[in-house]
Amino acid sequence: MLTDETCRELRNKSNLGMFRKIFFTHYLFLLVGSLSILLAQARSREGDARTFKLSPLVKVTSVPKPTMNAGRLGVDLLMDGKLPKDGWRSTWTAWFKVDPVISFDLGAEKNIGIIRIFFQPTDRTDELAEVKVEVSRDGKNYLEFNEYVDFKTEKGKGAWAEIDLRSVKARFFRLSPRFQGWGHLWGEVEFWEVTG
Repeated sequence: MLTDETCRELRNKSNLGMFRKIFFTHYLFLLVGSLSILLAQARSREGDARTFKLSPLVKVTSVPKPTMNAGRLGVDLLMDGKLPKDGWRSTWTAWFKVDPVISFDLGAEKNIGIIRIFFQPTDRTDELAEVKVEVSRDGKNYLEFNEYVDFKTEKGKGAWAEIDLRSVKARFFRLSPRFQGWGHLWGEVEFWEVTG
């Protein structure tokens, strides 16, 4: 027969074991969550010795403003971290038959190595014909950095256009895309800072 004292000891041991399991489970989730956030915010490229981290954006503007659903689907969606779905009815920021100039403020000077644009062609696989990149330290005086071409992908499907800058130190970036076909459907723009 179990005495009251033996029952209390068993309960205490049982509670201690349960506490250890709960503590270990929470610790494991915290560790896995932290690693997934770190891995999601860093990237490397095969054959490239550089390492990168995603740089946050402070502000984005465009001239002209998006031409379709401009009030609801404005340029702020280009920095919200959410990708639109393939096809027409989604959260694409759109400029119909017009080439915008889109300006990005990173909040401070960063050493940017890669710019990624999530876009979707509508009429042609080569609808995004060109992207001109300009850089500035003060947001007023821009220098033309380079022009990038040959962005081809499947019509009606979102894809990433990756622009390799190698390494440029600036706070402000201005992108001037040129279309051939329908116009521009953009979903997200990422700036990747060189960290090593």
